[in-house]
This record gives sequence, structure tokens and C-alpha cells, in this order.
Amino acid sequence: MSYNRFSSILRCWHFVDNEAPRDQNERLYKIKPLLNLVINNWKNLLTPNEFIVIDESMMPFRGRISFRQYNSSKTHNYGLKIYKLCTEDGFVWNYDIYIGRDPEIADLDKPGSVVVQLCDGLLEAGRIIVCDNCYNTVELAKYLLQYAVCLMRQTYAALCE
Repeated sequence: MSYNRFSSILRCWHFVDNEAPRDQNERLYKIKPLLNLVINNWKNLLTPNEFIVIDESMMPFRGRISFRQYNSSKTHNYGLKIYKLCTEDGFVWNYDIYIGRDPEIADLDKPGSVVVQLCDGLLEAGRIIVCDNCYNTVELAKYLLQYAVCLMRQTYAALCE
């Protein structure tokens, strides 16, 4: 396929109606229906085991976008920050693209709110959430204790094997 043909197909490929009213704060409104469809299919196909893992990754991107992030510790310094909830087998069960602001839940800081949002539907007894140090807070541990969910650092998860 030639580049011109690919460009014309890409130009006409839409997932939402441009004339429909939309939320001005939603920056991913053009691809949000596709993202939701993918996430819902993943959730219907897979039920996570006892251990679930929360991590962030950087999708390389150097284009012009207002929510592009810089992180010197990643292999790709510039890109889109993606919060992921994965099973212990490595399958992505839920994800969220950082668009400049995190969701806020009362009594939790921003990383804790991200964890609770990603675990929506999994906050049931017997789960163990494994995550980085930046997500491990006392407030989040107290919040998850209401649902009988355990919070664990990655270094201690290796000891369980």
C-alpha cells in the first residue's frame, strides 16, 4: 500500500462523530470508544488470579501533544505515560493513559486514586496488589483493607515465590 493511500484511509478513519457534543476536558475523546471496547473485551476474556500487578510504562512518542511526559529513568524518555494493571502472567487487564491529571478519590493521594481506579471491579476479598514504592501509602493500605485486599511492594512479592 502506498503512503498516499494509507494517509487517505487514516484521514477518513473515525470512531466518533465530530459534530456530537463532547466534554471539553476529555483529551482522548476521538479514540476513547476504541480504548473502552478493547478494555471491556479484555475484562470479559480474562479473570485475574490472586496476584495483580500495577505499574506504569512509557509509550514512545515525540509528536506534539499537550500531555507528553518526560522521564529520564525510562529507555524512551519522551512519550505517553500509561498506568497498567496486569495479571501475574503478564496480561494487561486494565490501563489508563495519563492526560495531565489523575483521578481523585476522597481520602487518597493521586497514586492511590490511580490504583483504586485501575482495580475497579477487582476490589474483592483475597486479592493481593503488587506495585512500586510510589503507590504504597498508608492511606491506600487502609482504604484497601476495607475490601480485604492486600497491598505489597515488588521486593516482597519475589519472596513469595
